[in-house]
Amino acid sequence: MRNFGYDLGLIVKTFDLQVVRESEILQNWLSATYGLDSVEQANMDALFIEAEEDGGYWNEEELKINFVGAVFRLAKVNVKDRIKVFYERPLSAEVQGHSLAVIADCLVATPLPFNTPSNPYFFLQEFKKRKGDKHDPEAQMLTAMLIAQEINKDNKPVYGGYLIGQNWNFTVLDGHTYCQSRQYDATRREDLHNIVYALRKLKEMLLMR
Repeated sequence: MRNFGYDLGLIVKTFDLQVVRESEILQNWLSATYGLDSVEQANMDALFIEAEEDGGYWNEEELKINFVGAVFRLAKVNVKDRIKVFYERPLSAEVQGHSLAVIADCLVATPLPFNTPSNPYFFLQEFKKRKGDKHDPEAQMLTAMLIAQEINKDNKPVYGGYLIGQNWNFTVLDGHTYCQSRQYDATRREDLHNIVYALRKLKEMLLMR
């Protein structure tokens, strides 16, 4: 057992992950488009204006309250008794002889009674200022994805994302193959739409599992 300290390179090496530049699963996920009704479009416009004006200056709590929660509400991810968004939940498992643990900033999972997450399928690590330090959001997200594979034991992809300020990257871990998207900047209108559409598509994919 080792203390990985959320070292991205060490995680990839230890768990023999193949990092690829392209993934059909990721492409199909992120190519989704939807129509918005008038209320949804008004909410999207308001969210865009707020992100454009203040997105680069939010601290961790402001990002969580002003943006992340609003995006998930706009995407309408929750489905009663099937899918629910949770925040600040601990996860741990022994994976290939190594004890892994992480606090998931945000996760999408099957809900149990008393607001308890069960099988986790998507993770979002956010509120971090930069990559490459002990709080690297991508490394924390990938740790959570490995834990989810061990918990779920269904040989199906696990999805993820990480934020640095207003910038989003989406990822997929399919077996030992890991791929991440380009960066989506929430202060760009088209990218913000893509972020919301990706989360709506995520709901559809999870309902079909």
